[in-house]
Amino acid sequence: ITHANVCRVYDIGEVEGQPYLSMEYIDGEDLGSLLRRIGRLPADKATEFARKMCAGLAAAHKQGVLHRDLKPANIMIDGRGELHIMDFGLAAGATQLEGPEARNGTPAYMAPEQLEGREVSAQSDLYALGLVFYEMFTGKPPHQAETMAEILELRRSSTSVTNPSQLAADIDPAVERAILRCLQADPKLRPSSALALAASLPGGDPLAAALAAGETP
Repeated sequence: ITHANVCRVYDIGEVEGQPYLSMEYIDGEDLGSLLRRIGRLPADKATEFARKMCAGLAAAHKQGVLHRDLKPANIMIDGRGELHIMDFGLAAGATQLEGPEARNGTPAYMAPEQLEGREVSAQSDLYALGLVFYEMFTGKPPHQAETMAEILELRRSSTSVTNPSQLAADIDPAVERAILRCLQADPKLRPSSALALAASLPGGDPLAAALAAGETP
């Protein structure tokens, strides 16, 4: 995947039975660390980052790659303020995964169908992106749970999510709608693609979103 908002993986191989992966070095801070320091991002910066995440994820999906482990700790902000999606260690082909393999990832950022081991699709990545957006705009995760069972119970109900505007009064209604759509329990009710999600953000332009993702409209 070659895209400005995706950490470049240069080589994957094996030496004397030991698998290895070499990737681009990014000098900066991950989004999780940044949010712990400052709470939440200013709305304009959060919207900029949201667009870049959509563009990077769209580039991955275009190549048939599902990330499967999107979370603030896997989003790097470099010294110039550019955003990079990284850590494709659990990435898989977009042919849907099922069973135990589908459950690989970080439970706190998994879609309900992934937690249940039913399937993983582009919409599962968009659910995780919705969770990251929620934290970025509000400074808090949408669900507070101690166990896997509690997380799954909350994820099965789209109504368990507190509206972002109750935590961040300055959030744009279009952003709130986009986040809540990503967090629908039913994958079919989520955005159709990362490009569609980008186009639904404030000032969203389908042409600009496609170009940012490296597509030729």
